[in-house]
Amino acid sequence: MKYIPYVLIVAIALIVFTGFVVDEGGQIQARQQALAIAQGAARSGTNAAGAEAVNGDAFQLSGQTAVDAADRYIQSAGGEVSGSATLSGGKIVVTVHTVYRTRLSFLVGIDHVTVTGAAAARLIDG
Repeated sequence: MKYIPYVLIVAIALIVFTGFVVDEGGQIQARQQALAIAQGAARSGTNAAGAEAVNGDAFQLSGQTAVDAADRYIQSAGGEVSGSATLSGGKIVVTVHTVYRTRLSFLVGIDHVTVTGAAAARLIDG
């Protein structure tokens, strides 16, 4: 009988620890997803900039076209994904945010975690 409080404390600690392990794995997976979306958006932006680059004999990249294409790519990801693309120093820079809903950590008051992925791609002309 005197061991019951200790067993309860250990059992609760194991459940909390298991929750953190499970949810850390989910958070890592969500971060990888955000990174993959950011990389895809950056590639999409550079591809779109190049597709509209030919103007007669001139080859001119459109930075705004790249940003617009990357933003559309992010929006098409759906779910709780948000983010933005900017043009900086000849690169399209993409930042993506997504939310991971915890599986067990809600027991200690953590019901979601926001994760971020970032990527950049250089616009190369000529």
